[in-house]
Amino acid sequence: MTKTRVRLIQFTAAALIAALTAAACIWLLRDEAVAASERRFAGMTGARQHSDFVTNIDFGESDFPQVHITTEIPAINRDTWITATMTITNTDEEFMFDDVSLRIRGRGNTTWWWEKRPFRVRFDEARPMLDSGHSARDWTFIANHYDNSMMRHYSAYHLATILDGMYVAPFARFVDVWFNGEFQGVYMLSIQHSYVTPGQVDLTAHDDPARSEFLLELDYRSRRDGPQFEAHIMVNARSYDLRFPVDMSRAHAEYAQDFLYRIEALLIQRSEEVFNYIHLPSFVDFYIIQELYQNVDVGLSSVFMQIRGQGDERRLEMGPVWDFDRSLGNDNRPAHELQPGNIIMTFPYDLAPRYPEGIWAANRHHWFFFLMEMPTFFNAVTERWNEIRDNEITEMIAHISHLAETYESSFERNFMRWPNLLGQRHQMQTPAIGAIDTFAGHVDYIVVHLERRMEWLDWYFNSRCCRSPRCLVCR
Repeated sequence: MTKTRVRLIQFTAAALIAALTAAACIWLLRDEAVAASERRFAGMTGARQHSDFVTNIDFGESDFPQVHITTEIPAINRDTWITATMTITNTDEEFMFDDVSLRIRGRGNTTWWWEKRPFRVRFDEARPMLDSGHSARDWTFIANHYDNSMMRHYSAYHLATILDGMYVAPFARFVDVWFNGEFQGVYMLSIQHSYVTPGQVDLTAHDDPARSEFLLELDYRSRRDGPQFEAHIMVNARSYDLRFPVDMSRAHAEYAQDFLYRIEALLIQRSEEVFNYIHLPSFVDFYIIQELYQNVDVGLSSVFMQIRGQGDERRLEMGPVWDFDRSLGNDNRPAHELQPGNIIMTFPYDLAPRYPEGIWAANRHHWFFFLMEMPTFFNAVTERWNEIRDNEITEMIAHISHLAETYESSFERNFMRWPNLLGQRHQMQTPAIGAIDTFAGHVDYIVVHLERRMEWLDWYFNSRCCRSPRCLVCR
């Protein structure tokens, strides 16, 4: 063996050892960071002081319902359900809880790794929460760590609720959360969106796939989570989680896959026959909300749909809407960086969601790209937009402005608890958003963005020169 080869082997071995050592250090640091974050969430500050964790001040009184959760062990994680109890005060007597048994665990993908963490609770039996009007075992507490207006999720869900095109819209209410006696901030309470629940997402399972109803989610992550037909299906290189029926057979999965393939083939052909397979009102309302909000996730994940009905009435319906923290300008990345690795862009474009102008959902989600080139859908969207623009949409903006002003002191308690959220840029936020150092300023930002977006969409739906998302002038 030559000296050169010996030196090359020695160099390679040294580089490998260095890489493994670095990886081990990074892993240990990551574990320590996660453990520290779990201690902070659980109220265990430990020896290290964190500037974004404040417990030694008087948070004052709040107008929001107070949710007190007490656990048997001090920390929670995403993988293990932990026994706990819940008490709810500061609300109407009929909505109060007193040491109700439940289990709790963390939730979320990206959001789980932030300082203020989201979580889920599961009751022993289905029960309503606050004025939801329906019972469920699983409920979600959304942290809104990334959205300092705290209104992006809420306003989109409120708009979906006051529109009637979709079968279901998420319930949403703001609450204060106390965990083992320590204030954790303002959370948004909502039902667990991916579960079929009577009165919310109400579907019927059947042994015959052609008679069973389905709940599916477009989610680019699901292809990593298990073999096909176990938890998800692939349709033209896009992954869909199968959320319902829970105990489905391979035949059920193949039926759902074939149903989506049939729709995609008709869309690619711009065939009017597609309207025999999709529920037009839900597609229209879903598209308008996604386009209005410029939701980054519309072509990636959290896109829920249902196969409902029997016989000639069987249709694919969109909804419920979900996950809007990266909307209304709250993402600084150009659009080409927001494509999942297995998706081929329909055509080149350089739009970015931080600007209120430009086509977004019709470029980002291929179904809506094809649909907006079809006169039936485009005309239905334009008619619906003109119907709701000065009614439901304007009412939604007025509602969140009133909510933010009326409960401003209650919302500000969240930033007393987490002072480092304001005036700092988090992850992919724009510098302009990162510079806003007040809760009211963040609310003003999304209101102005919505108003400018509405002006542009007025022109896009009513005055543009053509009906194609490909048009460089209209884009």
